[in-house]
Amino acid sequence: MPSQKDKISRHAHYLESYYNGEANKVDAFLRRVAKRLRIKLTQTQTVTSQARIKTLLDFTENLVKEELGAFTDGLQEQIELFADSEARFAAAAIKDLEMVIPSPQQTAAAVYARPFNNRLLKDYLKDFTREQAKAVRGAVSMGFYEGTTTQQIIRDIVGTKAQNYKNGILNVTRSSAERMVRTALNHTSNVARAKLYDDNSDIVPYYEWVSTLDGRTSPICRSRDGKVYKIGKGKLPPAHPNCRSTTAPLFDEDVKIKGGELVSKVSEGKTYNEWFKKQSKGFQLEVLGKTRYNLFESGELTLDKFVNNRDQALTLDQLKTKYPSVMGEI
Repeated sequence: MPSQKDKISRHAHYLESYYNGEANKVDAFLRRVAKRLRIKLTQTQTVTSQARIKTLLDFTENLVKEELGAFTDGLQEQIELFADSEARFAAAAIKDLEMVIPSPQQTAAAVYARPFNNRLLKDYLKDFTREQAKAVRGAVSMGFYEGTTTQQIIRDIVGTKAQNYKNGILNVTRSSAERMVRTALNHTSNVARAKLYDDNSDIVPYYEWVSTLDGRTSPICRSRDGKVYKIGKGKLPPAHPNCRSTTAPLFDEDVKIKGGELVSKVSEGKTYNEWFKKQSKGFQLEVLGKTRYNLFESGELTLDKFVNNRDQALTLDQLKTKYPSVMGEI
């Protein structure tokens, strides 16, 4: 029978498609930005008046705020539905035990109340809209003050058909939107599950961090895979923008103390570090780079030693300072 971790890992795979679908919705809003901006800017070939420039810049910024604000409003509606769905999935995955499922309002409140990357979710959505509007305004402003024609400014913002419009400023906004959506939904998923576990802490007293086992996994998430935390006391994904990590519930019988730390019996010997050991030398070199690979291959350092106590990846110089005897042999 598959473990809770296996169920969660499979579910995370399906969530990738959902995240992509929600991120792709930004395209319709960006097409409207491009169309309205093109119409506005092509009303004149040259702009020299400071008042006229300011009017066009204000129009540009307000246009992007309007469209991306509508996009994030729609995303926020999805977030609240998704939060309830994830709490219910987590409850259904724990079979043969009666779980107390928090109300949709309680789950949504938890999602909005818990910060990630030092920001609350609503602030994260607002900041995205404001930052992208400012970036597009800045690009148009630079064009005007450098004497660029309005047609070239339009090409710089929208891109060219020959490049499938992938070479314009709005494509940067599209990439930022994809990152924002994936990060916001990852936060929603993990906090919704955490809320369920917290409301059932007599049944689910622990949880473990579950990272994706591939070469794109960040140093932070590689080091956290399999870490066990008490409910309400530990860290939750996302650890960074575009984070793909998740969590899995653990019961009393799933956890033991080893070396003074909580250890998952379910994942013992199956963490990212153990999985990575079994991969090819070429793959390990590609992921770690030569020096870190040598440290890892020698058995001197495990992957969790490549980050500091604030979960930041250590530079080679920092590794030399922290592990002078080991680095001297490499």
